[in-house]
Amino acid sequence: KREMKLITIFFTALLCILTSAHAQSQQVIRVLEFCPAPGQFTNTLPDIDATMSKAERLQACEQQLQDGNLISLGAAGGYITLALDQPINNGKGSDLRILGNAMYAINDPVYGDATIGGSIEPGIVYAGVGSSPETAKWYELAGSEYYTTQRHNFSITYHKPTAEMGEHNIPYSSFDQYIRFYAKWNEPDGTERDTTGYLMKNTFHAQTYWPMWEDKDEITFYGGRLPNNAINYGGDGSDADNPQNWISYRYAVDSYGYVDAALNSDKVYTTFDLDWAVDNEGNPVKLSHADFIRIQTGVLQHCGWTGETSTEVLSMENLHLIPGYDDNPIVITPRQRPTSINGITDRPRHEIMRLSIDGRRLAKPEKGINIVKYSDGTTRKTIN
Repeated sequence: KREMKLITIFFTALLCILTSAHAQSQQVIRVLEFCPAPGQFTNTLPDIDATMSKAERLQACEQQLQDGNLISLGAAGGYITLALDQPINNGKGSDLRILGNAMYAINDPVYGDATIGGSIEPGIVYAGVGSSPETAKWYELAGSEYYTTQRHNFSITYHKPTAEMGEHNIPYSSFDQYIRFYAKWNEPDGTERDTTGYLMKNTFHAQTYWPMWEDKDEITFYGGRLPNNAINYGGDGSDADNPQNWISYRYAVDSYGYVDAALNSDKVYTTFDLDWAVDNEGNPVKLSHADFIRIQTGVLQHCGWTGETSTEVLSMENLHLIPGYDDNPIVITPRQRPTSINGITDRPRHEIMRLSIDGRRLAKPEKGINIVKYSDGTTRKTIN
């Protein structure tokens, strides 16, 4: 009997271990909010119609993730709020991994196989602490561009379209001035800016780009705005012999902190660290954990026939639940916040950012004209 009892205890313990391991490998993602901006995949990734309740829409999103399919957040500002079955603790190194749909170009016309460009649609990440998304305190996880090229206090208002087809003279457009928007933000130096424009409706997606369940005449989103990252190396699309060729780039080979901005096979730059959390003034905040994660499309950009830049989300996982991870965690050293008093730095001038002539972030000097920004606020062009 004693031996039988020990065997029973052994197999019970083994079953608990296996059950625990299975639970860790099958982390359940709950979708608590789904607020996409207008976009060419809105209402189709996932399939949602006007008859569905809020609970049914959230269930559709959860099923989409369970099936290994993408969720599109639409144009700038659109977001989704996720949670796992337990809070994400702030441990050593990166704490979570979020996958999207980033791809590299097969033939980058400038960088060839060495490219860090293709389809890169960066989304900003926020960590929420509290009992519900509505009452939680939210903190941005400051990515590589936060203190340099990112715009802050960004808001964008979209106006409901009055028709689904209209005048179109732009190649691949079925309605040039489809959805009107008004956006405003602060430049890195504090200068206030704004712009108005339209989302074009393209010929490849006929459904309404306006969220079907949204009956208000306008929707406003708040957050940050990342710099544009796409270049068209081709024509405007009117000449079949010179088609559009849009390539959207990572900001640098070591840029971090954005969803849908690195290949899913990249084990480092698809991860996120709660130590990057900052408050609304950009001051670091020490979080012990996060109850919720919000992902928001960070770029206001339209790329011809490929449509608006829209972050996609595929999955999220708590890295600390992966067996063995904490023994060898992923550590990304973040960019430091520039320090200055009245424009005078407390250390000798040093380079903080390097750009190509077309505004793409460079990790190192490259042939041609480079634009170099320094810690004292000065900028100069160099020819390499």
